[in-house]
Amino acid sequence: MDQPTTLESALHELIQTYHELNFNRVDVRPHPASPAEFLRDVMINRPVVYKGAATELPAYTRWNVDYLLSKMGDCEITVAQTPYGNADSMVFNDADGRNYFVMPYEGPENFKSFIRHLQEQKLNPDNASPRVKYSQSQNNNVEEEYSPLAEDLGNGIPWAEVALGQNPDATNIWIGNERSVSAMHKDNYENLYCQIRGRKKFTLISPLETVCVGEKSLPQARYELTDDPENPFQIMPDSPETLVHGWPTMDPDVGDDENEWWKLCRPIHVVLEPGDILYLPAMWYHKVAQESGDEGICCAVNFWYDMEYSGPFYPTVNFVRNISLLSTLQKKQDDKDADKR
Repeated sequence: MDQPTTLESALHELIQTYHELNFNRVDVRPHPASPAEFLRDVMINRPVVYKGAATELPAYTRWNVDYLLSKMGDCEITVAQTPYGNADSMVFNDADGRNYFVMPYEGPENFKSFIRHLQEQKLNPDNASPRVKYSQSQNNNVEEEYSPLAEDLGNGIPWAEVALGQNPDATNIWIGNERSVSAMHKDNYENLYCQIRGRKKFTLISPLETVCVGEKSLPQARYELTDDPENPFQIMPDSPETLVHGWPTMDPDVGDDENEWWKLCRPIHVVLEPGDILYLPAMWYHKVAQESGDEGICCAVNFWYDMEYSGPFYPTVNFVRNISLLSTLQKKQDDKDADKR
Protein backbone atom coordinates (compact mmCIF):
# COMPACT_ATOMS: atom_id res chain seq x y z
CA MET A 1 0.00 0.00 0.00
CA ASP A 2 1.37 3.39 -0.99
CA GLN A 3 2.23 5.87 1.75
CA PRO A 4 -0.50 8.56 2.05
CA THR A 5 0.69 11.96 0.90
CA THR A 6 -2.37 14.09 1.74
CA LEU A 7 -5.08 14.25 4.39
CA GLU A 8 -7.55 13.00 1.80
CA SER A 9 -5.48 9.94 0.89
CA ALA A 10 -4.89 9.16 4.58
CA LEU A 11 -8.65 9.19 5.21
CA HIS A 12 -9.22 6.99 2.17
CA GLU A 13 -6.75 4.46 3.53
CA LEU A 14 -8.31 4.56 7.01
CA ILE A 15 -11.82 3.83 5.73
CA GLN A 16 -10.71 1.16 3.29
CA THR A 17 -8.62 -0.59 5.93
CA TYR A 18 -11.52 -0.53 8.38
CA HIS A 19 -13.82 -2.18 5.84
CA GLU A 20 -11.22 -4.78 4.94
CA LEU A 21 -10.95 -5.80 8.60
CA ASN A 22 -14.66 -5.66 9.50
CA PHE A 23 -17.66 -7.37 7.92
CA ASN A 24 -20.43 -5.12 6.62
CA ARG A 25 -23.06 -6.71 8.83
CA VAL A 26 -24.25 -6.89 12.40
CA ASP A 27 -23.37 -10.02 14.34
CA VAL A 28 -26.46 -11.87 15.56
CA ARG A 29 -26.29 -13.97 18.72
CA PRO A 30 -29.05 -16.52 19.43
CA HIS A 31 -29.18 -15.75 23.15
CA PRO A 32 -28.43 -13.06 25.76
CA ALA A 33 -24.76 -12.35 26.35
CA SER A 34 -22.69 -13.30 29.35
CA PRO A 35 -20.81 -10.40 30.98
CA ALA A 36 -17.56 -11.60 29.37
CA GLU A 37 -19.16 -11.86 25.91
CA PHE A 38 -20.71 -8.42 26.14
CA LEU A 39 -17.50 -6.82 27.37
CA ARG A 40 -15.71 -8.28 24.35
CA ASP A 41 -18.32 -6.69 22.04
CA VAL A 42 -17.91 -3.33 23.78
CA MET A 43 -14.12 -3.49 23.48
CA ILE A 44 -14.24 -3.76 19.68
CA ASN A 45 -17.05 -1.17 19.35
CA ARG A 46 -19.15 -3.24 16.93
CA PRO A 47 -22.97 -3.51 16.93
CA VAL A 48 -24.56 -6.84 17.90
CA VAL A 49 -28.13 -8.16 18.02
CA TYR A 50 -28.97 -10.51 20.90
CA LYS A 51 -32.02 -12.43 19.72
CA GLY A 52 -34.78 -12.80 22.29
CA ALA A 53 -32.75 -11.17 25.05
CA ALA A 54 -35.45 -8.59 25.82
CA THR A 55 -37.97 -11.35 26.57
CA GLU A 56 -36.32 -11.56 29.99
CA LEU A 57 -37.83 -8.15 30.84
CA PRO A 58 -41.34 -8.38 32.36
CA ALA A 59 -42.33 -5.55 30.01
CA TYR A 60 -42.09 -7.90 27.04
CA THR A 61 -45.08 -9.98 28.15
CA ARG A 62 -47.02 -7.19 29.86
CA TRP A 63 -46.91 -4.17 27.58
CA ASN A 64 -49.95 -4.46 25.37
CA VAL A 65 -52.11 -1.37 24.92
CA ASP A 66 -54.68 -2.36 27.56
CA TYR A 67 -51.96 -2.87 30.15
CA LEU A 68 -50.22 0.40 29.32
CA LEU A 69 -53.50 2.29 29.60
CA SER A 70 -54.31 0.60 32.91
CA LYS A 71 -50.96 1.65 34.37
CA MET A 72 -50.57 5.11 32.80
CA GLY A 73 -54.24 6.08 32.37
CA ASP A 74 -54.62 9.84 32.47
CA CYS A 75 -51.00 10.55 33.38
CA GLU A 76 -49.45 13.46 31.52
CA ILE A 77 -46.38 12.74 29.43
CA THR A 78 -44.21 14.91 27.20
CA VAL A 79 -45.17 14.36 23.56
CA ALA A 80 -43.13 15.54 20.58
CA GLN A 81 -44.85 16.66 17.37
CA THR A 82 -43.59 17.37 13.85
CA PRO A 83 -45.28 17.68 10.45
CA TYR A 84 -43.32 14.88 8.79
CA GLY A 85 -42.05 12.73 11.63
CA ASN A 86 -38.54 14.12 11.16
CA ALA A 87 -37.30 14.23 14.72
CA ASP A 88 -34.29 16.48 15.43
CA SER A 89 -33.17 16.88 11.83
CA MET A 90 -31.95 19.31 9.19
CA VAL A 91 -34.93 21.05 7.57
CA PHE A 92 -35.03 23.70 4.85
CA ASN A 93 -37.03 26.74 5.95
CA ASP A 94 -38.96 28.25 3.03
CA ALA A 95 -39.47 31.48 4.99
CA ASP A 96 -35.81 32.52 4.83
CA GLY A 97 -34.19 29.98 2.50
CA ARG A 98 -31.88 28.47 5.13
CA ASN A 99 -31.26 25.00 6.53
CA TYR A 100 -31.86 24.58 10.26
CA PHE A 101 -31.44 21.92 12.88
CA VAL A 102 -35.09 21.74 13.88
CA MET A 103 -36.30 20.24 17.13
CA PRO A 104 -39.89 19.06 17.55
CA TYR A 105 -42.66 20.92 19.28
CA GLU A 106 -43.00 19.40 22.75
CA GLY A 107 -45.84 19.69 25.19
CA PRO A 108 -47.77 17.75 27.84
CA GLU A 109 -50.49 15.35 26.73
CA ASN A 110 -52.74 12.80 28.35
CA PHE A 111 -51.23 9.34 27.82
CA LYS A 112 -54.53 7.78 26.81
CA SER A 113 -55.13 10.51 24.21
CA PHE A 114 -51.61 10.03 22.85
CA ILE A 115 -52.04 6.26 22.41
CA ARG A 116 -55.42 6.71 20.72
CA HIS A 117 -53.83 9.17 18.28
CA LEU A 118 -51.17 6.62 17.33
CA GLN A 119 -53.73 3.86 16.91
CA GLU A 120 -56.02 6.01 14.79
CA GLN A 121 -53.19 6.76 12.36
CA LYS A 122 -52.48 3.05 12.01
CA LEU A 123 -56.01 1.64 11.96
CA ASN A 124 -57.91 4.48 10.26
CA PRO A 125 -55.26 6.43 8.30
CA ASP A 126 -57.65 8.22 5.91
CA ASN A 127 -59.40 10.08 8.72
CA ALA A 128 -56.53 10.42 11.19
CA SER A 129 -54.76 13.64 12.13
CA PRO A 130 -51.68 14.30 9.97
CA ARG A 131 -49.65 15.41 12.99
CA VAL A 132 -46.84 12.99 13.78
CA LYS A 133 -46.55 12.38 17.51
CA TYR A 134 -44.09 10.34 19.52
CA SER A 135 -42.82 10.11 23.08
CA GLN A 136 -39.05 10.40 23.02
CA SER A 137 -37.86 12.32 26.07
CA GLN A 138 -34.30 11.25 26.88
CA ASN A 139 -34.14 12.44 30.46
CA ASN A 140 -34.32 9.06 32.20
CA ASN A 141 -38.08 9.16 31.67
CA VAL A 142 -38.64 5.76 33.30
CA GLU A 143 -37.88 7.41 36.64
CA GLU A 144 -40.02 10.44 35.84
CA GLU A 145 -43.18 10.48 33.72
CA TYR A 146 -43.18 6.73 33.08
CA SER A 147 -42.55 5.74 36.70
CA PRO A 148 -45.74 3.56 36.83
CA LEU A 149 -44.00 1.25 34.33
CA ALA A 150 -40.61 1.12 36.06
CA GLU A 151 -41.30 -2.17 37.84
CA ASP A 152 -41.89 -3.85 34.46
CA LEU A 153 -38.20 -3.46 33.64
CA GLY A 154 -37.22 -5.72 36.52
CA ASN A 155 -33.51 -5.61 37.27
CA GLY A 156 -32.62 -4.15 33.89
CA ILE A 157 -29.88 -6.01 32.02
CA PRO A 158 -27.66 -7.61 34.68
CA TRP A 159 -25.02 -8.97 32.28
CA ALA A 160 -24.42 -5.46 30.93
CA GLU A 161 -24.14 -3.92 34.38
CA VAL A 162 -21.63 -6.56 35.48
CA ALA A 163 -19.57 -6.15 32.30
CA LEU A 164 -19.49 -2.35 32.45
CA GLY A 165 -19.31 -2.06 36.22
CA GLN A 166 -22.12 0.50 36.35
CA ASN A 167 -25.86 1.00 36.37
CA PRO A 168 -27.50 2.76 33.42
CA ASP A 169 -27.03 6.51 33.37
CA ALA A 170 -30.53 6.76 31.87
CA THR A 171 -33.38 4.42 30.96
CA ASN A 172 -35.80 5.79 28.38
CA ILE A 173 -39.06 4.54 26.90
CA TRP A 174 -39.85 5.38 23.27
CA ILE A 175 -43.42 5.10 21.94
CA GLY A 176 -44.59 6.10 18.46
CA ASN A 177 -45.56 4.68 15.08
CA GLU A 178 -44.17 4.31 11.56
CA ARG A 179 -44.74 7.96 10.69
CA SER A 180 -41.80 8.96 12.86
CA VAL A 181 -38.18 8.67 11.72
CA SER A 182 -35.13 9.58 13.79
CA ALA A 183 -32.63 11.39 11.58
CA MET A 184 -29.05 10.15 11.57
CA HIS A 185 -27.20 11.13 14.73
CA LYS A 186 -24.83 9.69 17.31
CA ASP A 187 -24.72 9.42 21.10
CA ASN A 188 -21.80 9.25 23.50
CA TYR A 189 -23.35 6.29 25.30
CA GLU A 190 -23.17 2.52 25.14
CA ASN A 191 -26.79 1.83 24.24
CA LEU A 192 -28.73 -1.39 24.72
CA TYR A 193 -31.89 -0.97 22.67
CA CYS A 194 -34.70 -3.33 23.69
CA GLN A 195 -37.57 -3.82 21.26
CA ILE A 196 -40.88 -4.51 23.02
CA ARG A 197 -43.65 -3.91 20.44
CA GLY A 198 -43.38 -3.38 16.69
CA ARG A 199 -40.09 -3.36 14.79
CA LYS A 200 -37.18 -0.94 14.42
CA LYS A 201 -35.11 -0.50 11.28
CA PHE A 202 -31.61 0.79 11.98
CA THR A 203 -29.09 2.19 9.52
CA LEU A 204 -25.66 2.21 11.18
CA ILE A 205 -22.42 3.93 10.18
CA SER A 206 -19.08 3.56 11.95
CA PRO A 207 -17.64 6.63 13.71
CA LEU A 208 -14.50 6.25 11.57
CA GLU A 209 -16.63 7.14 8.52
CA THR A 210 -17.34 10.62 9.87
CA VAL A 211 -16.02 12.27 6.69
CA CYS A 212 -18.77 10.47 4.74
CA VAL A 213 -21.77 11.85 6.65
CA GLY A 214 -21.42 15.57 5.87
CA GLU A 215 -21.20 17.00 9.37
CA LYS A 216 -22.03 20.71 9.48
CA SER A 217 -22.81 23.50 11.92
CA LEU A 218 -26.47 24.48 11.65
CA PRO A 219 -28.54 27.25 13.25
CA GLN A 220 -31.03 25.81 15.71
CA ALA A 221 -34.81 26.15 15.47
CA ARG A 222 -37.94 24.51 16.80
CA TYR A 223 -41.37 23.66 15.43
CA GLU A 224 -44.17 25.75 16.92
CA LEU A 225 -47.89 25.19 16.51
CA THR A 226 -50.05 27.57 14.48
CA ASP A 227 -53.81 28.18 14.26
CA ASP A 228 -53.87 27.15 10.60
CA PRO A 229 -55.31 23.61 10.24
CA GLU A 230 -53.77 23.33 6.76
CA ASN A 231 -50.29 24.26 8.01
CA PRO A 232 -50.25 23.48 11.74
CA PHE A 233 -46.48 23.96 12.18
CA GLN A 234 -44.00 26.75 11.60
CA ILE A 235 -40.24 26.81 12.04
CA MET A 236 -39.10 29.29 14.70
CA PRO A 237 -35.33 29.96 14.67
CA ASP A 238 -33.63 30.60 18.00
CA SER A 239 -33.16 34.25 18.89
CA PRO A 240 -30.39 35.09 19.38
CA GLU A 241 -29.05 32.53 16.92
CA THR A 242 -27.44 29.42 18.36
CA LEU A 243 -25.51 26.79 16.42
CA VAL A 244 -25.54 23.01 16.62
CA HIS A 245 -22.07 21.80 15.65
CA GLY A 246 -21.08 18.57 13.97
CA TRP A 247 -24.55 17.50 12.83
CA PRO A 248 -24.54 14.77 10.12
CA THR A 249 -26.51 16.06 7.12
CA MET A 250 -26.28 13.03 4.83
CA ASP A 251 -29.43 10.90 4.62
CA PRO A 252 -28.14 7.32 4.32
CA ASP A 253 -31.38 6.21 2.64
CA VAL A 254 -30.82 8.74 -0.14
CA GLY A 255 -27.05 9.03 -0.32
CA ASP A 256 -25.20 11.16 -2.86
CA ASP A 257 -23.63 9.41 -5.84
CA GLU A 258 -21.68 12.56 -6.70
CA ASN A 259 -20.05 12.70 -3.27
CA GLU A 260 -16.72 10.87 -3.43
CA TRP A 261 -16.67 10.29 0.31
CA TRP A 262 -20.15 8.81 0.35
CA LYS A 263 -19.05 6.25 -2.23
CA LEU A 264 -16.63 4.89 0.39
CA CYS A 265 -19.29 4.61 3.09
CA ARG A 266 -20.84 1.22 3.85
CA PRO A 267 -23.98 1.64 5.95
CA ILE A 268 -25.14 -1.43 7.86
CA HIS A 269 -28.86 -2.24 7.98
CA VAL A 270 -30.52 -4.24 10.72
CA VAL A 271 -34.14 -4.93 11.68
CA LEU A 272 -34.91 -5.33 15.36
CA GLU A 273 -37.82 -7.69 16.07
CA PRO A 274 -39.92 -7.76 19.26
CA GLY A 275 -37.85 -9.31 22.03
CA ASP A 276 -34.48 -8.45 20.47
CA ILE A 277 -31.76 -6.27 21.99
CA LEU A 278 -29.39 -4.24 19.83
CA TYR A 279 -26.05 -3.22 21.26
CA LEU A 280 -25.51 0.17 19.64
CA PRO A 281 -21.91 1.15 20.40
CA ALA A 282 -20.95 4.62 21.54
CA MET A 283 -20.50 7.24 18.82
CA TRP A 284 -21.97 5.14 15.99
CA TYR A 285 -24.15 7.13 13.60
CA HIS A 286 -27.66 5.74 13.34
CA LYS A 287 -30.92 6.50 11.59
CA VAL A 288 -34.03 4.76 12.91
CA ALA A 289 -37.39 4.00 11.31
CA GLN A 290 -40.11 1.85 12.79
CA GLU A 291 -43.16 -0.29 12.13
CA SER A 292 -46.13 -0.49 14.45
CA GLY A 293 -47.33 -3.77 15.85
CA ASP A 294 -50.86 -5.12 15.52
CA GLU A 295 -52.17 -2.68 18.12
CA GLY A 296 -50.90 0.37 16.25
CA ILE A 297 -47.89 1.31 18.38
CA CYS A 298 -44.15 0.75 18.38
CA CYS A 299 -42.54 0.62 21.81
CA ALA A 300 -38.91 0.24 22.88
CA VAL A 301 -36.70 0.82 25.90
CA ASN A 302 -33.08 1.89 25.73
CA PHE A 303 -30.56 1.59 28.52
CA TRP A 304 -27.78 4.19 28.26
CA TYR A 305 -24.45 3.48 29.92
CA ASP A 306 -21.64 6.03 30.13
CA MET A 307 -18.96 5.34 27.55
CA GLU A 308 -15.32 5.04 28.60
CA TYR A 309 -13.53 8.29 27.83
CA SER A 310 -10.10 7.15 28.97
CA GLY A 311 -8.00 5.06 26.62
CA PRO A 312 -7.48 5.74 22.90
CA PHE A 313 -10.99 5.36 21.42
CA TYR A 314 -12.63 8.72 22.22
CA PRO A 315 -9.63 10.95 21.36
CA THR A 316 -8.96 8.88 18.22
CA VAL A 317 -12.50 9.36 16.91
CA ASN A 318 -12.32 13.09 17.60
CA PHE A 319 -8.94 13.24 15.85
CA VAL A 320 -10.47 11.56 12.79
CA ARG A 321 -13.33 14.09 12.86
CA ASN A 322 -10.86 16.97 12.98
CA ILE A 323 -8.81 15.52 10.13
CA SER A 324 -12.02 15.07 8.13
CA LEU A 325 -12.91 18.71 8.66
CA LEU A 326 -9.42 19.87 7.68
CA SER A 327 -9.53 17.69 4.57
CA THR A 328 -12.88 19.20 3.54
CA LEU A 329 -11.63 22.75 4.10
CA GLN A 330 -8.43 21.99 2.20
CA LYS A 331 -10.43 20.60 -0.75
CA LYS A 332 -12.60 23.74 -0.86
CA GLN A 333 -9.52 25.96 -0.82
CA ASP A 334 -7.85 23.90 -3.56
CA ASP A 335 -10.99 24.22 -5.71
CA LYS A 336 -11.03 28.00 -5.20
CA ASP A 337 -7.37 28.27 -6.13
CA ALA A 338 -7.98 26.18 -9.25
CA ASP A 339 -10.84 28.47 -10.32
CA LYS A 340 -8.55 31.51 -10.09
CA ARG A 341 -5.97 30.03 -12.44
